[in-house]
Amino acid sequence: MITPSVRGDTAIPPSAKEPMNESGDLTVMNEFQPQRRRILKFGSALALAPVITQLTGGIPAGQACAITAPGALGAPLNQTAATAQLADSKGKPLRMWYTTPVFDWENQALVQGNGTTGLMAFGNPGRDRLHFNEKTLWRGGPANGRTYLGGNKATAITPQQLNNYRLALDNKATSVFGLPPTGAGGANPQLTSLMFGDTGGMGMYQDFGDLYLDFSATGITDASASNYVRDLDMSTAVSTVNFDHGGVHYRREYFVSHPDQVAVVRLSASEPGKLTFTMSTTAASGLTTTATADPNEKRITLAGQVSDNQMRAEMQLKLQNEGGAVSSGDGRTLTVTAADTVTLVYSTGTNYKNDYPTYRGEDPHGKLTQRVDSAIASGYGALLDRHLADYQELFSRVQFEVGATIPDIPTDQLMRNYRAGSYDLAVDQMAYQFGRYLSIAGSRIGDLPTNLCGLWMIGSASAFWGADYHFNVNVQMNYWPTMITNLAETQVPFNEFVESLVVPGRLTAERSAAVETEDFAHAPLGTGKGFLINTQVNPFGHTAPIGSQEYGWNIGGSSWVMQNLYDYYLFTGDETFLRDTAYPMLKEMAAFWNEYLWYSPYQKRLTVAPSVSAEQGPTAVGTAYDQSLVWELYRMAIEASEKLGVDADLRAVWQDKQSQLNPILIGQQGQVKEWFEETTLGKAQAGDLPEVGIWNFGAGGSANQGSVHRHTSQLVGLFPGTLISKDTPEWMDAAIKSLEQRSLNGTGWSKAMKINMYARTGLAEDTYSMVRAMFAGNRNGLMDNLLDSHPPFQIDGNFGLTAGMTEMLVQSQLGYTQFLPALPIAWKDGSVDGLVARGNFVLDMKWANGAATEFRVMARNGGTFVGDYLGIVQTTVKDADGNLVAIKANGADEISFDTTKGQTYTIAFEPVGVGFANVSWHVDRAETVGELASSAAEQVRQHIAQAERLAQSPASNRAVTSQLDNAARKGKASTKLVEALSALAATFR
Repeated sequence: MITPSVRGDTAIPPSAKEPMNESGDLTVMNEFQPQRRRILKFGSALALAPVITQLTGGIPAGQACAITAPGALGAPLNQTAATAQLADSKGKPLRMWYTTPVFDWENQALVQGNGTTGLMAFGNPGRDRLHFNEKTLWRGGPANGRTYLGGNKATAITPQQLNNYRLALDNKATSVFGLPPTGAGGANPQLTSLMFGDTGGMGMYQDFGDLYLDFSATGITDASASNYVRDLDMSTAVSTVNFDHGGVHYRREYFVSHPDQVAVVRLSASEPGKLTFTMSTTAASGLTTTATADPNEKRITLAGQVSDNQMRAEMQLKLQNEGGAVSSGDGRTLTVTAADTVTLVYSTGTNYKNDYPTYRGEDPHGKLTQRVDSAIASGYGALLDRHLADYQELFSRVQFEVGATIPDIPTDQLMRNYRAGSYDLAVDQMAYQFGRYLSIAGSRIGDLPTNLCGLWMIGSASAFWGADYHFNVNVQMNYWPTMITNLAETQVPFNEFVESLVVPGRLTAERSAAVETEDFAHAPLGTGKGFLINTQVNPFGHTAPIGSQEYGWNIGGSSWVMQNLYDYYLFTGDETFLRDTAYPMLKEMAAFWNEYLWYSPYQKRLTVAPSVSAEQGPTAVGTAYDQSLVWELYRMAIEASEKLGVDADLRAVWQDKQSQLNPILIGQQGQVKEWFEETTLGKAQAGDLPEVGIWNFGAGGSANQGSVHRHTSQLVGLFPGTLISKDTPEWMDAAIKSLEQRSLNGTGWSKAMKINMYARTGLAEDTYSMVRAMFAGNRNGLMDNLLDSHPPFQIDGNFGLTAGMTEMLVQSQLGYTQFLPALPIAWKDGSVDGLVARGNFVLDMKWANGAATEFRVMARNGGTFVGDYLGIVQTTVKDADGNLVAIKANGADEISFDTTKGQTYTIAFEPVGVGFANVSWHVDRAETVGELASSAAEQVRQHIAQAERLAQSPASNRAVTSQLDNAARKGKASTKLVEALSALAATFR
């Protein structure tokens, strides 16, 4: 048995335990019930110590508790001084560490990547397993003997067929939803027969293989190793394994470099000549490969093809040993004998190329050979330096602090404690930054975007929903945090991938929706009649609807994803991207909806028909999901055309169409209606027919993990859209009611979706209850390695969680920046640096006792900044040189001021307490509002500065008060300034 290193010896009091249900979800207590109030202005929550204690189960906010327990898996506690040093996380608040190797990869593996190559090191002392994945390695798509049309029907639905189907769905003579859902002539069979494609060529993500490092010849086994620690430091993206054996300390370091496009492993020992091992590689099922080893070149190559589609695939490794020798006894493995240190580098690749319709490029062999040869020649130190420079430039942009202390227990124990009721704020900080870590590790320029598993998976993708690109929330969620958390570069792969789907998506629009683009494969971007991207998508242009009706039909998918792309423009201000990419795509989709929308005689509005609400319920006309997505699409097209000063005639058409959608309807329980016919939750009625239960309501059953349904699709206008906001209070109340109906339960990503939606309501404590439910969710939230579980492992929840926690801190979807719109009591003291608001404003924020103390705004592009926060009008604004900036007030809670590109501005609130900082602020405030002329204010500042100097010298108190009295006389035009000066002078009298 491995002897672990475990630190922590404080027991949790019984009062600290919060009840959980069997799935790991928080049992909903009264204090977690949504607060029924209308949000007029989003400010901060003032902290009250008794309330904090109540909400944290008896533990003051920010105080960590540890459980006295044996090591992981029951390993004994026999920590030595040396081990304690290894396990110490001092100075490394984002270090995840464990005292056992990986045996359950979903729950325990530490994932690393560079956007292309994925690594999961199991860390076994005796036989280490390095699992590798390759982003472009897929089954499906074009293949020998396969007629591949992106999943589309061979022939297109006709306009007459579509119209007849719509009329039947709208006819309420015999059925509430127009047609019975199933059976001959039913709504679902008609949908799938008229509009769906086939699954031929959809394929799935393909696992790649493993490298094994076998140290058994030296006598090292898992059982004989002691003082074992395995870790990953998010601040460096470097993981390590440390252990002792036979009086020797062994260390393994792992990272995956984006600049050099290689995974790097460094093996070392405390004594020379102690590294002896045999290295082998195996491929996953679904590949036909051959492994070869060349001891002279110190190279292993695993090369072959995907059995399904003949895609070429290769992993190539090269090593450099210091001391010892390298040999091969079988031509397939390499043996290193008696080395001092060993550096391994490997890279992966395929001949995939995102080039419609062939999707094939060059064999990867030459490229991989060049990569690994160059990397080995560089040496470990240079590789590490380039990796750190690249990674940390991105990761270090954002700092998030809410008062956590660095845990002195392993991370798996930290998570178990949290599920037992010990709400350590270290989990908040680590989980938040983990989403950003995964964005960098999983999505880099030049790569495909992250799929349902990011790029990390072992076994068949059939266990992970194909690990494909799901466009009915999941892939959009993967990119929710990128812009707001200052990682715009990591969204570029997604932008490019979506653009590549325009051509195949045009064919889907023709075959499935009867909207044809002439010469669809060659029509310039922006001249077509739209492109459809349904739920299941692969890298080979598969955009057709397949599968079951409520799951496969996702006609709003391409409109939804345009919100991600339009946000890229709003956050960066990149007008070239808007003009050449985003707007032409918006224009195409607006053209599609102009032709496809249908006036429903029954509903008396323009509708999307047929329509579904993602993954539950019947085929219908005009669901809130689809109607909202189309409304948002028109909004973006209208705004973009205005910004670019083009297409005024089309804009008028779009505005007219948008006005007829009427997407938000309120039901009898005050909820947002998911379906037009909905009356109360799960019930519907139409015409003269009696009320019925909604067919297929809550589809998935136990898969919803206690929620009514895991999707909350009727609220896409709340988040990520702009349709429902604090400026539409009736709709906001209805959205809150719908969130209450959905409950705090759900799968991992579903909780993340609701966190974002709750954040938009401004209900801070309800939002944070969802955050806690996700932290504690385990297989319905965060597992021991902080990865999200649906279940199974599904990475979108990690990204959604980070996005939602950021939405609690800043929002800017309404055209202005809302500071701290949903700040919970648990985060009553804290700071965040480096977040980004639309308009490309970089924000730093500080707060104490639930109230803001200072905001900083760096204007990357210049322009007018508009900020919203409770009482923000009572602040001062200074530029980086300390000059006061003129502000314009809009009510009590909103200010605006002009900015200069590249300049930083500080918004200062009145300092708490009596002191020189307080009186200095009052001088600035008096000058800002015009109570003091600049010349008078400067004289007052001189007296205050002289008083402060005297106060720090042996001078008498009388000398200090004399200067303060002089300041008061010069500043007598400002009552509040005089009061502040008098209060300060009183402390010296």
